[in-house]
Amino acid sequence: MANRKKNKPLKRSPKKTLSFSEYKRSLELATEGMVEILDAERLIRLIVYMVVKKARLIHAGLLLYDEEKKSYILSSSRGRRGSVIPKEYIRIASDEPIVKFFNERKGDYFNKSGAIRLEDLDSFLKEKAIFRKEKGLRDLILGLREEMINYEVAAFVPGYFQTKNLLGILFLGRKVNGEKFQQEELDFFTALARTAVMAIRNAQLYKSIQKIFYGVIKAMALSIEKFDPAFTRPHMDRIFKMGTRMIEKLDRKKQGFPNMPRELFLSSIFLHDIGKQYTPREILHKEGPLTDEEWKILKKHPVDGAEIFEQIEGLEEVALIVRYHQEKFDGTGYPEGLKGGAIPLGARIAAVLDSFDAMTNPRPYRKVPFSVQHAAMELIKGKNKQFDPELVDVFVEVLLEEGMLSYSDLKEIYPDVSVENLFNSLVSNSAGPGLANIRGTFL
Repeated sequence: MANRKKNKPLKRSPKKTLSFSEYKRSLELATEGMVEILDAERLIRLIVYMVVKKARLIHAGLLLYDEEKKSYILSSSRGRRGSVIPKEYIRIASDEPIVKFFNERKGDYFNKSGAIRLEDLDSFLKEKAIFRKEKGLRDLILGLREEMINYEVAAFVPGYFQTKNLLGILFLGRKVNGEKFQQEELDFFTALARTAVMAIRNAQLYKSIQKIFYGVIKAMALSIEKFDPAFTRPHMDRIFKMGTRMIEKLDRKKQGFPNMPRELFLSSIFLHDIGKQYTPREILHKEGPLTDEEWKILKKHPVDGAEIFEQIEGLEEVALIVRYHQEKFDGTGYPEGLKGGAIPLGARIAAVLDSFDAMTNPRPYRKVPFSVQHAAMELIKGKNKQFDPELVDVFVEVLLEEGMLSYSDLKEIYPDVSVENLFNSLVSNSAGPGLANIRGTFL
């Protein structure tokens, strides 16, 4: 038997080290859209990753001020295995050398950028005259030097917000090729750090605004709960749960959403009935048929709810969903008789969810609720009349995946269609594994 030749291991060609002008331009292009990224954590990871990759550093990290913990924390770190400082491993108080040095702007002694290299500290320590004037400066620099050695940092670059507030410090490890950082590089990284902290601050402010908004949503939900704890709030909670599942499925299908975050979209469906706070209880809980005058009052609740959100700039899309959730697909709904695609997507979703929940739970006018199967049949009967037909089919998929309907139920729900063909159609349109996975259970 012939001896096989052993294949020699392939040698990886070393990555070309970019010149400063090359990686400067590359980093500038990579970070142009930083201000538009509103996810602070993702933004931080991106900044550190791009610095390590483009400047070819052993490692890099970003120390950021944490308002809650009142200290600076290493929020991201990237680089070679064994060189990376674990995230959140470093937590530094304001009176420790690294932070104190930059908070007191001592870096200005070394260069106008405020950045500092290890070799700058070594040179400065030889200057004795200044230490006579600045008491404590020598100890501060010695402490900073020790930290740079401990963390294997070649340079620190401060990031000031509005020129005075130290928001972060960029850690730059050694270059892979062993070259030292030149002054023009420090100037560039200082400008980059300034842009980065502005973008990070912008993302943090956006998150704060989101928290405030969702606090308002919770307050609105609480007001509904106080108004009608036994009926309206539980109804909203059930709709929120099923709405979440429906939106996840629509997202997988690449269904277009309004220009709003998913959480906001869901919140608008959750609060679609907020206007019922202005509807008299005796009408909401009336067991018999409503009079014409009572119907007239009840029909005001979509507009009443929309007017609440119309007072808040930026929530116009939410107001539209609340306003039109009682419209019907064939144009016979209220308040304006919108038809088909003219009805906002969120309002069409709310119509399906609202009707299903009304049918499957006790109501003052109907003590015995419908079965899930019966309610699903009513939704299908209402396709192209009260409901968007595509959304009804999506909702049936959700009911199947949640185990609320069985495969055999489809025979009664869709009596005029081959169940086998129908199921295959639902699977092919579901854009997800859920239906295919449950098929064997019901065949």
